[in-house]
Amino acid sequence: MADCLIDSGNSRLKLARREPTGWQMVATLDFDDPQLFEQSQIILSDPSLERLFLASVSKGWRAERLNAILMPCRQPVTRVESMPKLGRLRTAYPQPKQLGVDRFLALLAASELAKDVLLMSFGTALTLDVLGADGRHHGGVIAPSPDFQWQCMRDHFPGLFESPGRAQRLADNTPDALATGIEHQILGMVERICCEAFKDAPVDILVSGGAAEPWMRSLPKPNSFVPDLLFQGMLRYIELSGL
Repeated sequence: MADCLIDSGNSRLKLARREPTGWQMVATLDFDDPQLFEQSQIILSDPSLERLFLASVSKGWRAERLNAILMPCRQPVTRVESMPKLGRLRTAYPQPKQLGVDRFLALLAASELAKDVLLMSFGTALTLDVLGADGRHHGGVIAPSPDFQWQCMRDHFPGLFESPGRAQRLADNTPDALATGIEHQILGMVERICCEAFKDAPVDILVSGGAAEPWMRSLPKPNSFVPDLLFQGMLRYIELSGL
């Protein structure tokens, strides 16, 4: 028998399969895909699936689509929720449920490393979280993602930013100037957090999210791309909760 792990975000639905021998990714589906329901039902109707574990930050019409997908399922659904503490992790939020479950699970996975880390996620939003070696979460920030910033500028100034720009130190044309400004914003935010939270000491940066890979060269070193950090956290959540 097996379990299905579901990560429901602001853009995509990700499904993984957990068995006694390990786990593996099964599918990444876009919420605006007209075949979303049919594709997800093929996976969730597998008779070998015994339980479903759901971590969701989806709102609005995406939450409605998620509910429609889960409604026909015969398996019990366990909704993963952010907690004030679990395992080595101690979250900073006085109201833990305000901490997105995606961030909570990434922090839970990273807390097992027992070292200072900065977590970054390039998704629909950009999030950064500071985690101490003792497992204590010191808080974080949420900012518009680079893609969101670019799209907003295109929407508000039609024709001005139609061609993709290339970030550099200083730009001599408008598209490159926008790309450069966005990069300086992101890297400046990382530099300030590292300075204030870690006193400029070298710190591992764990990076996740669907839009992360283009940023790996620009981010301070050492950094690692960990695309499955949320699912690692969900596995740890299941283990620590005795489920």
